[in-house]
Amino acid sequence: MKSKVLAAAAALIIALPLSAAEIPEFIPTISVSGNSEVSMAPDTARFTVTASFLEDTTAEAREKTTEMIADAVSILTEKYGVQEEDLSTEYISAYPEYQYVDNEKILIGQRATQEVDITLRNIDNIGDIYTDLMALDGITLSDVSLDKADKSEEYREARMNAVKDAYEKASSYAEAAGVKVGKILSISDNSSYAAPIYRSANLMLAAADASSAKAAPITYYSNDITVSSSVSIVYAIEQ
Repeated sequence: MKSKVLAAAAALIIALPLSAAEIPEFIPTISVSGNSEVSMAPDTARFTVTASFLEDTTAEAREKTTEMIADAVSILTEKYGVQEEDLSTEYISAYPEYQYVDNEKILIGQRATQEVDITLRNIDNIGDIYTDLMALDGITLSDVSLDKADKSEEYREARMNAVKDAYEKASSYAEAAGVKVGKILSISDNSSYAAPIYRSANLMLAAADASSAKAAPITYYSNDITVSSSVSIVYAIEQ
C-alpha cells in the first residue's frame, strides 16, 4: 500500500507544471570570431645537411658519406661553435641502386645516404655557414627555416588581440542592431599554437655568374616570422 502511495505522489510531481522561475529563459546572443597575428624577429634557424654517394660497394659508399658528414660537422662545431645537442641524425640508409638498360635491370652500385638536422642559435652566421658548406662537393643543403625559441609572450599577445578583435566586431553588430553587448557566454579557441608561420630564409649568391659562385660569399636576408590566434566568442545581447 505504501509503495502505491509513493508511486502516485511521484506521478503527481511529474505532472505538475514548472514554476516561472524554473522555465529556461531564451537568451538572445551574438556569435563572432576574432583573429590576430603577431610578428617577431627569429633567433634560431634549422636546416638539413645531406650526403649521398654511389660506389661499387656498400662499405665504400658508407665511408665517403660518413667522411663528408664529418667534414660538415667539423666546420659547424669547430668554426661556428654549434653544440652537439643541436645536431641530430634524421636519416641514414644504404641500398643497391639499379638502372634499366634495354629493359634489363642492371646493378650500377651501392648508395649510402646520411642526413643531419642542424639547429643554429646564432642566425647571423647562416650566410657564412652556407658559404663554407657549399664548398664541400657531395653535400646537399636544405632551405633554412626560421623560428624563435620562446614564443610565449607573442602567443599571449596574439590571443589577447584576437579577443579584442572579436569584441570590436560584436560591438559593431550590436550598435547597428540598436542593442548592447552583454556578458560572454562561451569562448572557443580555434588556434593551432604548435604551428607558427615559418618563412624560409632568403639565401642569395652575391656573384655575377655561376663560375664565381663557389668563391663568392652568400648574403643572408632574414624575414620576421609570425604566430596567429583565432577565437570564437558568444556574447549575450542586452536589449
